Amino acid sequence: MVVLLVAALACSSGSDKSTGDSDDVPGTSAPAREARQEARVHLSEAAYATAKIETAEVEAGSSAAEGAIEISGQVDFDSTRVAVISPRAPGRIERLAAAPGERVVRGQPVAHLSSPQFLTAQSDFVQASRRAAQLAGTPDAEGAAALASAARRRLLVRGASEGAIARLAAGGEPTLTLPVPAPFGGSILDVQALPGTAVEPGTPIFRMADLSTLTVVGDVPERSLAAVRAGAGAVVHVAAYPDVAFTGRVVRTKDALDPTTRTAKVVISVANARRQLKPGMFATVRLRAAVGAVSADGAVAERGLLTVPEAAVVTDGEMRYVFVQTAPRTFERRTVEVAPSASGVATPGLVVVRSGLTPGERIVVRGAFVLKSELAKAAFGEQEG
Repeated sequence: MVVLLVAALACSSGSDKSTGDSDDVPGTSAPAREARQEARVHLSEAAYATAKIETAEVEAGSSAAEGAIEISGQVDFDSTRVAVISPRAPGRIERLAAAPGERVVRGQPVAHLSSPQFLTAQSDFVQASRRAAQLAGTPDAEGAAALASAARRRLLVRGASEGAIARLAAGGEPTLTLPVPAPFGGSILDVQALPGTAVEPGTPIFRMADLSTLTVVGDVPERSLAAVRAGAGAVVHVAAYPDVAFTGRVVRTKDALDPTTRTAKVVISVANARRQLKPGMFATVRLRAAVGAVSADGAVAERGLLTVPEAAVVTDGEMRYVFVQTAPRTFERRTVEVAPSASGVATPGLVVVRSGLTPGERIVVRGAFVLKSELAKAAFGEQEG
């Protein structure tokens, strides 16, 4: 079989060599035509059949400019969805109406506070409202209405709800305790004050978080930072649910670099509607990375990049090239610039080509070694001659 292959290839430089040549393209210089001719291989039908060459079309698309970076990370709270629940008036905690792990809704009372200041503010508002109603239509009506409005604002500042104020304005009696509501819907994380504790405005009673959206904080190697940008997609996996893929988006990359690990923190926002993810879980994150030319400031430039099968790229020292089919059984060696893999785990089987190819061209994805050997043999024959 080896003898037949060599014999078949030896016939490839004969009369078939002119088929499909494009050296007479207007505007192409003689040296350029000669260089292209030296990098061209034309196979006979027998040689082509024996080599079992396969080709594929060069395609452009969104995936052409994207690789993948796999990093480790940890699930964490979304810092914009964490809050401390505290009173707006001084007093003493009478009772707690929520426990750690319990889900609450916005406005739900989670604690009740005995507050003399709140009780006084309610009484002042009731009296001011009644006086404003009595003086309506008199010369003192405007002043009385202003006092009632001021009393109402004091109640709002101390944490009274609009509903509670409306009830007082309608003739209701002041309540003995001040409800402390949840600022938004979420889960109670922990209790920071017990019943009977004297508190001031701002004293933490509970800490809560909205767990419907979490973040995953991962470590991106310094060499891959240029390929990570805000808005890029991410897929997160955790050991507790190995068959579940949680999707998210890169929110930001922190500016500081860890001098020991040479990594930077990337923050990924992940939807967690079913509450499967828990803060503190370890995660594996696969980022969709934009691969392109890196400018002076480290930014990744948008370019129309292409991806080709890794098997199509031939390495010869520092040079990288592919074989482009220019006519039936005719192939031209073409030097290409290959983008370095982002962190070494780019999309399996594909490499990004920055220059040297055009969408629509067909390249050799199997049998390139045969063409390389034929070119080397031809060059050796010329040297011997």
